[in-house]
Amino acid sequence: MPTLPYSSCQFSFTKIGVYLISLFAGFGLLCLQTLSAQSAEPELNGPENLCIIFGGVIGTFDGGGDPSQDIYSWLVTKSTGEEIFNRTGGRLFDEIKVSFNEVGNYTVRLSVRRGTTNIYEESMTVEVTKGPELALLPDYLLCGESAVELTAISKDTPNLNEYTFIWKDAAGNVVGNENTFTTRREGRYFVELFLTSSGGVQSCQINGNTYVGPTLDFEVFASQSQICQGQSLTLNTDIPLSGEWFLLKPGQSQKESLGKSFSLELPASELTETGLYTAYFLTVDPDYPDCPSERSVTFEVTESPKVELQITNRPEDCSQPTGSFTVRAISALDSLVIPELGFVATSLSPGDVVPFGGLIPQIYTVASYSEGCEFTTLLILEAEDPPQSPSPPVQVQVDYDFGQETCSGFGVNPGWVNLTFPEGAVSGEYRILAQNSGTVTNSAFAAEDSLRIDLPDGTYFLELKIDGCTYPVEEFTIANQAQVAYSVPEQIAICESFDFVPETSQDLTFTLVYPDGSSVQNDSGAAFTLTQAGEYRIEGFGKGASTDCPKVSTFTATVSQAVQYEVALFSEDCFGNRVYEAVLANLAPDQASLRWLNEEGEIVGRGIQFYPTAIGKYSLLVQPLASGFCPVNPVEFEVEPPVFEVPVELEVNKICPEPGFSLIQLETDENEVTSVEWIYYDPQNQRSDLDQFKDLREIEVSEVGAYEAVVYNRLGCEIGRNFIEVEESTLLDQPQIDDRVGVCSKDNTIPPLDPGEYEKYEWYYGEDLVSTSPRFKPSEVGSYTLFVTTIDGCVFVKEFETYEVCDFEVIFPNAMVLEDINRDFRVRVSEGVTDAELLIMNRQGALIHQQSIEEINANEAILIWDGRADGRKVPLGTYVVILYLRNSEYGFDEKIVGSLLVLE
Repeated sequence: MPTLPYSSCQFSFTKIGVYLISLFAGFGLLCLQTLSAQSAEPELNGPENLCIIFGGVIGTFDGGGDPSQDIYSWLVTKSTGEEIFNRTGGRLFDEIKVSFNEVGNYTVRLSVRRGTTNIYEESMTVEVTKGPELALLPDYLLCGESAVELTAISKDTPNLNEYTFIWKDAAGNVVGNENTFTTRREGRYFVELFLTSSGGVQSCQINGNTYVGPTLDFEVFASQSQICQGQSLTLNTDIPLSGEWFLLKPGQSQKESLGKSFSLELPASELTETGLYTAYFLTVDPDYPDCPSERSVTFEVTESPKVELQITNRPEDCSQPTGSFTVRAISALDSLVIPELGFVATSLSPGDVVPFGGLIPQIYTVASYSEGCEFTTLLILEAEDPPQSPSPPVQVQVDYDFGQETCSGFGVNPGWVNLTFPEGAVSGEYRILAQNSGTVTNSAFAAEDSLRIDLPDGTYFLELKIDGCTYPVEEFTIANQAQVAYSVPEQIAICESFDFVPETSQDLTFTLVYPDGSSVQNDSGAAFTLTQAGEYRIEGFGKGASTDCPKVSTFTATVSQAVQYEVALFSEDCFGNRVYEAVLANLAPDQASLRWLNEEGEIVGRGIQFYPTAIGKYSLLVQPLASGFCPVNPVEFEVEPPVFEVPVELEVNKICPEPGFSLIQLETDENEVTSVEWIYYDPQNQRSDLDQFKDLREIEVSEVGAYEAVVYNRLGCEIGRNFIEVEESTLLDQPQIDDRVGVCSKDNTIPPLDPGEYEKYEWYYGEDLVSTSPRFKPSEVGSYTLFVTTIDGCVFVKEFETYEVCDFEVIFPNAMVLEDINRDFRVRVSEGVTDAELLIMNRQGALIHQQSIEEINANEAILIWDGRADGRKVPLGTYVVILYLRNSEYGFDEKIVGSLLVLE
């Protein structure tokens, strides 16, 4: 079943639910006052005046535009500036529903974004005034014959007399037009109320409904819906309930109590009047002891055929056929039957007279039929006394004796009537008749001096014929022998177990024999626990000086398992409306009694589905119909406030040259968000749906523009959105570091490496992070990697090698051969030396050769000397070599002293 539309407001309201409307809008409680418009371009429309009802009112505002591409930002504020509604969204947000729960002036502002451009801004003022509060509860208990008063709105509502009220029953019939409506009838009722302005405009409209019913679900049945006068009727309930029966007869205003029992047989003596009768059954639910449950059934007693019997002539003696009588139809008859005469007549009209003559004295049964009803009466035609015939048959003396019923075991022996013939054995025949049923028993007898005939209690007529002579009819009554009085149902549907108490107003002892043959004895008022299927036998005995006969009864029981059920959320919409459903595992819904209860134990729903009227805790109790109560515990559940909006946070860096894309990361409520959509707007504001990124929390983008994330809950409802601009980075400078960098293992003034200005630095030696400082002085020889991140988030990478510049190598010979270019004096130094100076001195300390160099290639020959001074070869011998090596950049200066042997 879908949820009800807002415009219909087919919900039951409570004061609790009304109050809680201030917590969240659109919970399905309130009628909507709407002014809606749709257009291609945005246009703010909505009611300028609202009337608070039920503690709040929902105003519906429309933004127009194109919901397929427009994004709507709504802001509703009080006159104090306090925000009461602030939402942004597309599609469903072209129209919003705002809850107002305080009187005053409000401002509704709307801005519409198409793509990344705001194309519309507008605001309007809304005046909220005080209206009535719905006082109607979702459920009312119908207690016995007490009337239930339903009140639509508070009786203290100002200008109450200005409202129009329309009450209707479930069939749509108007049943009331005032604020209060009183009923004794079970069923659902609806109320509509509104104000009407002088211009005929309706406002402050409320639609509410409620259910009026007893605490227990049971039905009352009559064995027939229509009977004839003179017939009896049986009343039952579909649940083994003990309660009190009442009967309201035609033309009477007061019900008559018929006593307490599970079922009741109404004798014909109680149904003498024609017309409609109503039988009521009143019982008490132990959970609601002060609220008896009452249900009723109506049946009709139709008029029996009516005839008038008139004896026109009595027979002259006990055997002469000289009698006569007439039958006059008082009402129309379908047929008239006199079995003693073999007479059948059909279609008699009122006033028709049928004569009968040539009749012997005896009892004649007159049965008349009309529209399915039968009326039987007796006409006793006796002979004239004294007989007129000169020679009547011989008269036989007859003595009559009769006795009442007597007790016998667990029953009652019938009464009896004795016929005694003191003059000796005779032959003849007898008939015993009852007034409304005709012949009860009859038989012929031969050579008998006495007869005994057993009969139940009642009034009878004895017709005796001997030797063709009909003796005077004798009327006698067999007195009733009372039995103990108690009531049990004929059948019991047991749900696992059932506590059964026989209904009685007497002080009795009961013995219950179970289907397995075991037995339990209890006194009146004590319960028998029934758990077995099959036939039970119950015996009731009077206590003390009771003269009532014991009574035995039987009933059958079936056993079923307890109801298995749970509560499921059947439907939910984007505005917080929820419908719950009872899920029954082993019981059909039409065979179940359902009660939805609030925290206070009040009934707030009775159907298979339940519309909560407020947040809070509820429970569901299910019992099978037409069965004993099941031992079940209510299923509890809680209606929590709906989530209409979640935060949507987006983070992104600018697109960098490497790798040429950027990542947009979405942070939101993972528990509520089940789906994500991404939308792209290019610099020309053209929209593209990024279906390839559906449901991703992180996406990779390479185009500049605006990217929007829209999040949805499990129902597909939009609960948040946000967008972010993606730009291309203009910070493209690479780190300024040589491919090879010198390091010094000695004290030095080597400056740290300075790659330039960036947001973040990461220096790695091999795979180890060694620094995050903007400047770094390597200390190890090997491979380094620098990662720098710009303020735009772009990452540049620089790899470089280091070499030792302070612990260098120097190679020069300690001997040379004059004029041999392959064995002259030369110096080789390793990387790191930037300038060098050579001094060669003789033994006397005189400088004979000096040379310097400022551009040095590592491991190449420098400072070459051929052994000449002032153009002449130096004398052979040993000389002192002094070598100065420098690197001003790294701050070192070293002096090396050696000797050189000059040979020829």
